[in-house]
Amino acid sequence: MDISGTTPAPLFTLDAPHGGRIGHQTFGTEGAWLVLIHGWCGSAKHWSIIAPELARDYRVLVVSHPGFGSMAPPPKGGETIEAMGLAVASVLAHLDIRDAILIGHSMGGPISIEVAIAAPGRIAGLIGLDTLSDRGYYGRVPDEEIRRRHDDFALDYSGNMRAMVDNIVHPTTAEVMRREITNGMIAAAQVAFALDIKDALFAWNAEERFPLVSCQALLLNSTWVARLAHPKPMPCFMGTEIVEYDSGHFPMVESPAMIVEKLRSSLAKFVYAKTSH
Repeated sequence: MDISGTTPAPLFTLDAPHGGRIGHQTFGTEGAWLVLIHGWCGSAKHWSIIAPELARDYRVLVVSHPGFGSMAPPPKGGETIEAMGLAVASVLAHLDIRDAILIGHSMGGPISIEVAIAAPGRIAGLIGLDTLSDRGYYGRVPDEEIRRRHDDFALDYSGNMRAMVDNIVHPTTAEVMRREITNGMIAAAQVAFALDIKDALFAWNAEERFPLVSCQALLLNSTWVARLAHPKPMPCFMGTEIVEYDSGHFPMVESPAMIVEKLRSSLAKFVYAKTSH
């Protein structure tokens, strides 16, 4: 299984509101819309296994953010989580997608929140996939800590990427898959751009932004990765259901059948909530 391989069809691209290009691709012809939003140093290819499976019951939109997955990057002013959220919202408007459920993986969780803030009339719900609840990544990180993390990662970008992947994939994940995930992330973006976006993620603050979301939300998080989380929870997620799964940070490739079933059962809760009002 080569997650860095080509997707079944080419991506269409649009100019992003803050510069660069955003790629998009759809699967399926019937059902509610799901919008799959990749994380840091990912691309639409991260969803290439599970998007066709989800498209049996839903229409599915996948995106590649500006600067990732061969998309033209934005200028400095567009290197923010908010700008990436606006870029996804622009695709929803272009395709006139409404009542969508956003599924944001890792950094895609914050981007999903920004989409829900920017286009509330188009969003029915939000699922964070191994994201958002860890204060150490999604709460506001002090500027000096952001600089330290940036400089440390830049010292050995490839080596640190591999170490990061090894720390967050499940212990049972095979070496060949670890290597594919790492190589795909290294190839997804230019190093300087990727590190600037990582800085933007650490500067973003869930405690300020999540309360602005008006739709239903649910978090679907890895029990393995949770061992690394900051011990102090964020009050903004106290009322948000967290469903656990037993795999690593990349369940769409580490355990695709399992995460498709977890997503389907989680999505059923949104359907119930919508029809019970």
